[in-house]
Amino acid sequence: MEEQNEPKIIRINILQTSMTLGTYLGAYIILAYLVTLLTIKYPAMTLLALPLFLGIPVVAFILVRRFRDSTQVPYFPFPISWIISILTFLFATVLSCMAAYLYLRFLDHGALAAGLTERMNLLMQSSQEMTAAMTDPAQAEQYNRTMEIMQQTIAWFCSLPASGMTKQLIQSSLMWGNIISLAVGLLTAKRIKIQQ
Repeated sequence: MEEQNEPKIIRINILQTSMTLGTYLGAYIILAYLVTLLTIKYPAMTLLALPLFLGIPVVAFILVRRFRDSTQVPYFPFPISWIISILTFLFATVLSCMAAYLYLRFLDHGALAAGLTERMNLLMQSSQEMTAAMTDPAQAEQYNRTMEIMQQTIAWFCSLPASGMTKQLIQSSLMWGNIISLAVGLLTAKRIKIQQ
């Protein structure tokens, strides 16, 4: 009897996988948010917060690659890798932004806005000293305009309620998640190896 070479069907539950990976990535993002929040009170924590934020794409890549390697599939096409990456960022955004909203709504009581305003006032004082030392008036005027725009942006952000701040966080998280998921999808895709 001849053996038929039927294609092997590989099944991946994309939603279940993305929810699991999104939970891990969301927990990491919550940690990054907490450390960033501590930078308002302790500026030295910036040395830890910046690498944590830059590590988000790396953690996403490691999670998707680890899943790809654990399934031991002969190929992992780009569309599947990309969809898993997008959904992972979606679920991570839901989890991390929900935690951010709960913090802003029930625990913060205006501490974030007060801390940002205080830091902006210190920055404005140092910028005034800096512009006084500038010799080029056009450069000093441009610098002052930039600082005023930054101060208006901080004042606008601090005037938002907890839901408004969370909406801004959701928008930026989804935008960056879509961009990063494209790169993660490209890097974790595995092509079919043609046997000769």
